[in-house]
Amino acid sequence: MNTDRGQVRRPAAADWPIQHGLNRANRDAVPTGGCWAAARSGRCRPADREEAHDALRQRVPACVHCRPDTALGVDG
Repeated sequence: MNTDRGQVRRPAAADWPIQHGLNRANRDAVPTGGCWAAARSGRCRPADREEAHDALRQRVPACVHCRPDTALGVDG
């Protein structure tokens, strides 16, 4: 019995997820893919680099823990 099958089939974490609010329509924050706070929230959807960059330009707050705005070169 292979207990690691789920880990093998699990998709990789998105490099630039977007955290959504409880109603799933509002965008709460833009974290990096490795952010511990985003992983704990369970409310992130995968996004590509351009989507994350656009969200930051549209004033979706950057995560205060991992600061993706710095990595993406967006001024707050």
